[in-house]
Amino acid sequence: MSGDRMQQHNSALPVVDLVRIGASAGRAVDATCPSSLAWKARPRSRSARRFPDEHWDGFVLRPVMDAVDRVEFDGVTAEQAIAEIRSQGGRRHPGVTGYAEHAARMYLESHQRGEAGMRPVRELWVSQRLTRSVVWELYAWGRRYESVDGRLREFRFLRQGDALADGRDEATAIAIAAYVAAFGNPAVWPNPWSEPFHPSGRTGTERVRVVSVGLADGVVKPLFEGTAADVEDYFAEHGRSQVGEIAAGRDVVPGFGCADCKRVAVCDGPVRTPGLLGLDDSQGPLRTVSVSGLRYYLRCPAQAYLRSVHLPRAYEYSGEAELGQAVHAWLEEAHEAGPDGCRSRPLPPLGSGWSAGTWQVTGDLADAGVRMLAQHAEVCPFREAPEIENVRVEPRLTVFDTTARAIVLAKPDLVYQEAGQWVWRELKSTQKATRFFTDPLRQFPQLALGVVILSAGALGPGGAGRVELEILRPTGAEIVLIDARDDERVDTARTVLRELAAPWRADRTFEARPSNNCQWCPVSRWCPSYPGPHVEGKDHDSRAKPATAFEQ
Repeated sequence: MSGDRMQQHNSALPVVDLVRIGASAGRAVDATCPSSLAWKARPRSRSARRFPDEHWDGFVLRPVMDAVDRVEFDGVTAEQAIAEIRSQGGRRHPGVTGYAEHAARMYLESHQRGEAGMRPVRELWVSQRLTRSVVWELYAWGRRYESVDGRLREFRFLRQGDALADGRDEATAIAIAAYVAAFGNPAVWPNPWSEPFHPSGRTGTERVRVVSVGLADGVVKPLFEGTAADVEDYFAEHGRSQVGEIAAGRDVVPGFGCADCKRVAVCDGPVRTPGLLGLDDSQGPLRTVSVSGLRYYLRCPAQAYLRSVHLPRAYEYSGEAELGQAVHAWLEEAHEAGPDGCRSRPLPPLGSGWSAGTWQVTGDLADAGVRMLAQHAEVCPFREAPEIENVRVEPRLTVFDTTARAIVLAKPDLVYQEAGQWVWRELKSTQKATRFFTDPLRQFPQLALGVVILSAGALGPGGAGRVELEILRPTGAEIVLIDARDDERVDTARTVLRELAAPWRADRTFEARPSNNCQWCPVSRWCPSYPGPHVEGKDHDSRAKPATAFEQ
């Protein structure tokens, strides 16, 4: 989008190409795929997807927006609109319905606390520019308001969680939202989506405000406020070139978004590995899963589903688990610095708290962590290992099991090649003095996934080597080796994955499985099957179930 703000409106647009970029495309996420964003920005490009829809509608904010529309444009009361979320049902998981009721209530209450004299705007604000062969459009999805005199426009992002808890860089998203508020025209949602908007009515405003509303807590976070000239400057710095980059995105970064990408069926980003999960042909929808997701499903299908649609979660880490995360983060930072990073980097001092990444530990746990880090140096794979190459620290791996119709995500702690063969290492920390498992593949299914991925050659050129489990204790370290070329170990690994994945793949409704685990479930707040606080008074708002880092 160039600096020229000229709006051209023609009922018969000579469209050769349509480039439409929403503010959400500007949210910087580690796993965002530039190629996928570029294809999404072209509504006229044909989708290569040929998969059926899920039984449940995964668009969590749809019923929230519908309820707010009912209040703002149809004149119904807030309680009536919220009641309609449940009474009208629809293709929604019961847990999503519970969340949507809460979210709509939080939003409407926060709006009532907002500035008086603002009226809701039904149409989107769209900035449109026509060239000889391309229609360029910017828009923002959210809630829109303007002052009665039209001199102020306010755009509101809706966040499923807390407005203040999202650490993503949103400068480009804010720039796009502010730009369309300052210079855009009202336009209804095009039908079909492949047609251009037809903006009409009043262009722009004098002042713009952009805020974020957290639907978990109702908190409103100001993001931007200024004049139209301020918007122009902000967009010049954070939006103009970024919009061009989004439209031109060519880099393929496979990850969580692959299942929703219109080009996933023909993209070479996710490594195609038919039969990875050991399942028969599936005719179901394309899904995304990780070993953690399968373990959540084993505990409770509803919990796995509500996590997958990113409903807000209660805090779920015990002190022991926090320690495990801190040890992981410290070693990740050290290994990123170089092969000898974990030996050359000074250890945190005993007797004081320390942090790594976003994790902090104190007291006895902090000292236990320091001793674990000291033990790692003895079993570090880079110690006296001249044949190690192609080191990847905590890589994000994306594998497409075309047989199971599943995008499988993995993030091993370390992969590398030794003498040309791939090695997959997982790290676990514990204060237990002795090993408490018989078969590591069954105790830690991520090891089974590593064995099958290595056996299938999914990491690229080079032979299958081994999977390593590094166990760190304050008193010592242990390495458990699993040969990825051993047929018995590979068969066991496939069995482990198949037993975990088969019920998940066959499930359509993800019903709750109430049990004693409910008291520690981080999404039980939204679940209608939640039986209530534990008889001892514990419930989901308390800290997580005491667990070792082995369980993470």
